[in-house]
Amino acid sequence: MFKLLFLGLNFLSTVTLFELDFSIFPTVDDLIYGPAPFDDRIVGGKEANIEDHPYQVSFIVNNSYFCGGFIVSENYILTAAHCAQNVDPSTVVLRAGSSWRKNGTIIPIAEVIPHPQYDSPRFDKDVAVMRTAEPIEFTETIQPIDLPKKGSSMKDNSIVMVSGWGRTEQGASSIPERLMDVEIPVVPYWQCYAVYFTVLTRNMWCGGNFVLGGKGTCQGDSGGAAIQNNVVRGIVSFGRGCGQRFSPGVFADMAAPTIRDFVTEHTGL
Repeated sequence: MFKLLFLGLNFLSTVTLFELDFSIFPTVDDLIYGPAPFDDRIVGGKEANIEDHPYQVSFIVNNSYFCGGFIVSENYILTAAHCAQNVDPSTVVLRAGSSWRKNGTIIPIAEVIPHPQYDSPRFDKDVAVMRTAEPIEFTETIQPIDLPKKGSSMKDNSIVMVSGWGRTEQGASSIPERLMDVEIPVVPYWQCYAVYFTVLTRNMWCGGNFVLGGKGTCQGDSGGAAIQNNVVRGIVSFGRGCGQRFSPGVFADMAAPTIRDFVTEHTGL
């Protein structure tokens, strides 16, 4: 395994391990999968109920693209900055409280605030705050999720839960109607850095089955939450493909000081 890692880092074209072709390692231009074109899920997951993820919201902008988001208080919802760049709040249709993408309570948005240093360096600090026009009325299916303590960390290979309405496989032409979820392990930072070394920062962490692939996030899941022990640990950010071997998904680290401070500054949380 160590021999193969060094071969991969030296960019040799192919080696034999499960017929692995190291051309699957990403270039920078391959990376971000971003929001899904509207009317475009979680890869390798299962159908889910909103009661299990009452913080989850769907986020449609100008009837043209689709992301996820998550409720953190009666006045604030978080998503990925790459979903919220130059977004006019009046063009947002945000729904909560339903397992079905086109159902649920519409929550009007008054303000959208991406992290001012998003994408500097590339893909870094991928977080945005959305302020609601009116306080959210909480119900059994609409609830906030707790935020982590600044600077806290997760154990390698521990499990997180991710949910969303994103594509179920790479290249799929549509997104599902029903909410999906999947459990994936946290990939050790050094292992993820070996793949994404051109862009990975300490404001990010990776999740997925590193060797086998088959489970993870995809277009349309962007902006959704990765949950561990009822605390949001990450925001779906980018990746090469969807559930590919040796290409785990990358998440904005909610506990990273620059991200956590930004959220506190704008929400008081």
